[in-house]
Amino acid sequence: MIKRALPMLAFAAVFASTNLTARAQSKGDQALLDALVRKGVLTEKEAEEISAETAKEVTSGPADKIKIGDWVKELKLSGDLRVRNQWDQRTPMVLTNPRLGAQDRQIPRDRWRFRLRLNAEFKLAGNFFGGVQLATSDNRSATTRNATYTGGYDNYGIYISRAFMGWAPTPALTFILGKQANPFYTTDLIYDPEVDPQGLVERIDFDKFFNMTFGEPVAAEGKEGKAPPPTPPSPGNSLELSLIAGQFVFNNNNANSGSTQLKWDSYQFQEQLLAKLKIGDKLSITVSPGFLSFNNSSSGGLPGAHGSIVPPSQVQGQTFDQTTTGSAVTFGDTLANAQAFPVTQRDLNIILAPGDITYKIFGKPLSLYWDFAYNFTGDDRFNRDYGPLFSHYFFVGRSSTPSFSGRATPSFSDNSAWLVGLKFGENKKAGDFSVSADYRQVGISSIDPNLNSDNFALSNLNAQGWEFNLAYNFTDFLTAVFTLYYSHALHPNLYGGYATGNVLMSNGQPFPSSQQYSVARDRQDLVIQANLLMKF
Repeated sequence: MIKRALPMLAFAAVFASTNLTARAQSKGDQALLDALVRKGVLTEKEAEEISAETAKEVTSGPADKIKIGDWVKELKLSGDLRVRNQWDQRTPMVLTNPRLGAQDRQIPRDRWRFRLRLNAEFKLAGNFFGGVQLATSDNRSATTRNATYTGGYDNYGIYISRAFMGWAPTPALTFILGKQANPFYTTDLIYDPEVDPQGLVERIDFDKFFNMTFGEPVAAEGKEGKAPPPTPPSPGNSLELSLIAGQFVFNNNNANSGSTQLKWDSYQFQEQLLAKLKIGDKLSITVSPGFLSFNNSSSGGLPGAHGSIVPPSQVQGQTFDQTTTGSAVTFGDTLANAQAFPVTQRDLNIILAPGDITYKIFGKPLSLYWDFAYNFTGDDRFNRDYGPLFSHYFFVGRSSTPSFSGRATPSFSDNSAWLVGLKFGENKKAGDFSVSADYRQVGISSIDPNLNSDNFALSNLNAQGWEFNLAYNFTDFLTAVFTLYYSHALHPNLYGGYATGNVLMSNGQPFPSSQQYSVARDRQDLVIQANLLMKF
């Protein structure tokens, strides 16, 4: 009995550990049971018991304990983990008074960071869908998922970075509501890659309404020495044309405020016409003109004298009671980029024109890409929102507060931003690599410092310089990325106001340094990043 029981138990353990699913009742498994019966290892009764037990596990196993609604058609779980070392160094535009001691001309920093993202995406009945993302962050900053390793073996927080629902009544029409991935074709000149807007998005894909293919059909290519697969030829050329619109909640202000800019909630609006022309199977051209604007509102701060706005004492915050009036006032609570400007979103009306030309060489894409932005209310942004700005600074005696002279006036380069770059390769599977380089100029009144990349120039405006990237896939799921950013001031003599963080109160004294929020503080920036990314 023992002689027979031991082989039976061993077989049952091995059988159960090799994924006893519906395939356990396949002909191959049954043949194995029959062979064991013939050799006398199992009796017919024991074989029947194993077969019955297997069938029971298949129909009432752990999968049956996970209950989802009948309306859930698909559920996808994914995530990624990135570890980064970043070294950066900046040179301030305004140095300290040399009479007070040695000047700190270069400010270095080195830190280890990590990013964890967990995604759940689902498709429901009736063409509804949605998704949720949980991610790490530093101080709940909306433009980073990175958490900096601090000390003492600290634990780190995780936050809701996306939560959205959507509906596609037809394949050509889509609505998405909530905090979601950026829906626009763009570059990091305008948007930090980790900015996820919150609000409503509508998308119309005209090429799904109408047939926009044309030209001679292209037959499928076979591998060397082999005939092509028996698939019908695809159209030689096609045009993809989409209209994308977004209405986003930028900041929830207090409706009882005494300031007009602070009374109305801050909203962001963007429209984009996305056109992609495919010529054959190697060449594609993408152009995507658009318009980005904000209503005349504040993204933080307190009401000041004569309708002015007092900058908030901190970027992140909710509502507190103002002691002088007893009324509740909202401050901070804005996007909190590395160079946040949580004072006003006024005078941002930006024409956008990103695009690329991509051609496949040796099966790898080579892309010439560009972006352009022009703020046609940039003069007002320069003068009344950031300024007054000046072309010289000096110190009187041993004063630690700089004085300024030579009123600066805005130019086309102040109100515009552009980049142009080349990229070769892609990163999809083991052995893939990509390399890219781009050059850009960013005027101080051209774009919103709450949205742009906090890596290039550490989010400073009034900057120009280079970005270099090199990425290699060790496996399908493990990628190494090396990035270098180098930049210097576009206009080397631009001082005062919110440019360098020298804003004065109504009494003529400067606000505390915690309330300055400079957007062009650096003369030069250098950032080096080494990343290791694992997908799962």
